Amino acid sequence: MPAHHPIFSHFKPLRIELPSGFGFDLLGTRTRSQFVAGLTTYEAGPKMTGEPLIDEEYFEWIDLLESVVAAKGSYTMIDLGAGYGRWVIRAAFAMNQYHSGMPYRLIAVEAEPVVYQWMHLHFNDNGIDPSKHSLIHGAVCDVPEDVLFYIGGPRGGPYDRSPDDWYGQFLTKSYDVTGEYVDDGEYSGFKVRLHKSGWRSISIPGVTLESLLKDLELVDLIDMDIEGQELPLVRSGIEELNTKVKRLHIGTHGKEIEAELRQVLSSQGWNCLADYSVFSSSETPWGVISFENGVQSWVNPRLS
Repeated sequence: MPAHHPIFSHFKPLRIELPSGFGFDLLGTRTRSQFVAGLTTYEAGPKMTGEPLIDEEYFEWIDLLESVVAAKGSYTMIDLGAGYGRWVIRAAFAMNQYHSGMPYRLIAVEAEPVVYQWMHLHFNDNGIDPSKHSLIHGAVCDVPEDVLFYIGGPRGGPYDRSPDDWYGQFLTKSYDVTGEYVDDGEYSGFKVRLHKSGWRSISIPGVTLESLLKDLELVDLIDMDIEGQELPLVRSGIEELNTKVKRLHIGTHGKEIEAELRQVLSSQGWNCLADYSVFSSSETPWGVISFENGVQSWVNPRLS
């Protein structure tokens, strides 16, 4: 097995005190069992952190840790489709280990309302004050208006799942946006529409890249996993990305999306560090890895 990427050598194993019923990662961040179905948890007590797993998230770790090590003066990370906030909390822990005392700002956007509430718990569980950062409930898109967002598929079907068992919710398809629906109760305080397709949606705020970047001078990393919205977001925000963002980590959701992202970003002078396609089994410097989402990693030479 090849040696790990050299960025991991900057972060040493730690002895941590873990509460009962939590999982943990190589930086020592804690995750409640309620957030992830089937999460490996442990009895309370001292634990030693270990090495990263060799899977599709390996490249997300590389982007995160390299962005932290390269930070100068301060650090800003934006996580789009942040889930319960695991990657922004990992950024905070990496900063505290590598750049102790350097200020950092975390901006996390999540559309699923139950998971968004979990994000506040995850911050507090890990000793990070959420009020000092920006936790935003909304769906990342290219329009600053309310949008419909699926919270479940037809009842009894494969996407009739609880939030801890499905992190792939997405914006409502156009045929359901314009088609007929009936009211179907509430979900986490939001009125539910039951569409003819059987899918259920709620109306939530749309959040644009322009609004997120408006008051920022420099962003060290944008990590996005936004279920097919990555291409319109990059297209609509490319000027702001060129002038304000040092690095992108993109979870991709289709081969056509991947091809267009390559064209847009390469034509704007971005350098690609990693590019693995959705639903592929690919040879990497660390062996063969199976990818469910695709992975693209890009750096902006204007700001490096």
